[in-house]
Amino acid sequence: MRFIHTADWHLGNSLFNIDRTKEFEEFLGWLKDELVKTEADALVIAGDVFDVVNPPVTSRKQYNKFLASLLNTKCRNVIIVGGNHDSGALLDSEKEILDVLNIHVVGSLNNISLENLGDIVYEIKDENDQVTGLCCAIPFAREIELRNYFNNKVGQGELSDYAYQNLYNHIKMAAEKKNKGKNVPVIATGHLYAAGLEGRFENAEKEIRCDDGRRPIDDVIGNLGSVHVSVFPKEFSYIALGHIHYTTMVAKNPKVRYSGSPFVLGFDEADLPRYVLLVDVETGKETKVEKIEVPRFFEYKRISGTIEEIKNELKEIKTASVPTFLELYYKREEGLSVYDELYETIENLPKGVYVVNKKPQIFSQVNNSYSDIENDEIKNLSAEDIFKSLILNKSEIDTTGLSEKEIEKKKEELIKKYLPLFMEVAEEVESGAEEASLEELFANEFEEADSGQEISEEVISGGKKSSGKNSGDDNENS
Repeated sequence: MRFIHTADWHLGNSLFNIDRTKEFEEFLGWLKDELVKTEADALVIAGDVFDVVNPPVTSRKQYNKFLASLLNTKCRNVIIVGGNHDSGALLDSEKEILDVLNIHVVGSLNNISLENLGDIVYEIKDENDQVTGLCCAIPFAREIELRNYFNNKVGQGELSDYAYQNLYNHIKMAAEKKNKGKNVPVIATGHLYAAGLEGRFENAEKEIRCDDGRRPIDDVIGNLGSVHVSVFPKEFSYIALGHIHYTTMVAKNPKVRYSGSPFVLGFDEADLPRYVLLVDVETGKETKVEKIEVPRFFEYKRISGTIEEIKNELKEIKTASVPTFLELYYKREEGLSVYDELYETIENLPKGVYVVNKKPQIFSQVNNSYSDIENDEIKNLSAEDIFKSLILNKSEIDTTGLSEKEIEKKKEELIKKYLPLFMEVAEEVESGAEEASLEELFANEFEEADSGQEISEEVISGGKKSSGKNSGDDNENS
């Protein structure tokens, strides 16, 4: 069985309000051509087809038009599972009509019990209608769905491995029943965060970005935590995963892989090559995986440095063969406005080159005032950036006699210790927490932290001690 594994399309995404409709269209056309060229029997999409649960009409049309375009190709099987960005109900709404076309969609596990897991084990057939493999189509599973399957008494820290291992073992048994007498290879999907990634972040777990390309993965996993490679039954010939945006194996296992997203979803990952994976599986033989690089239909680039260094690099850009979007990641310099200093240079950029974001490197400062940050700069920062800056600026780091490397290590230790607390509070506020003051929320979080904290009390109340809610003006500044 030969198939192409892809994931995390995020159709409808508009990074910094860029209209990406043409970029998505170009990719889908290219992908169809690759399916024809490679003579793949199947296409496996491992979640996050859309960027939001209610995608724009244009994105839905692109999705349906692409699926229809495959009907006259050798790729006679399509397996699609929902991701955490997808609406399972929306994906499943076309399930009955797509099943007839051999396009199998599993948006969520809502209506799937352990007893009927066999319903989401699909046969992969070749052009002669012969079964060449089976696919266990497992979508993104929310905690409540997993707890419906398994013992509610399992602790939060144990839930991921315990629940997923049971889920994959049960679907493996369902596949074995369907495979009786066929002896064809069995593959499975998943949309989750697996531990033991390799490559770019192998030794820098703290920097791993989640599926929105911006926040650290640890801030959004929630109670589920990471899944270890041991949860996947060895009998599977391949596990096609989605949720991480770069191409990687899990725990160096060549049979368990993320395809990564074919698109840039954050400027911090703009320099990474994009791939789809061509996979060949055959019973009793080693699984073969080939990375096929996705062309750059739009170009994205982060330019970092001082304002002068960025200006010089912008002047070097003479032409653009494809639409090119830039983020300027600048070091703040006292007395200099990035907008004033770079205005003329940006105005003279060649046609097709656009600066879509200017982001200050404010979180690299320690023991310096941050009161001069302008509103235009703040709006381009994520909550994570602001909290990092707050933690470092309100911390007392004695740098006497320390090397630059030692200072950076102290910064990292502080951020690692306190950032998750801030992010948890931010999540509570976003999700409509009770009308407790931010001071109360932060105080509750810090109660669990080390009593010997290095951060002064004023960080908890946004730079000043307060016993009540902030005034309107103070709240706006916060």
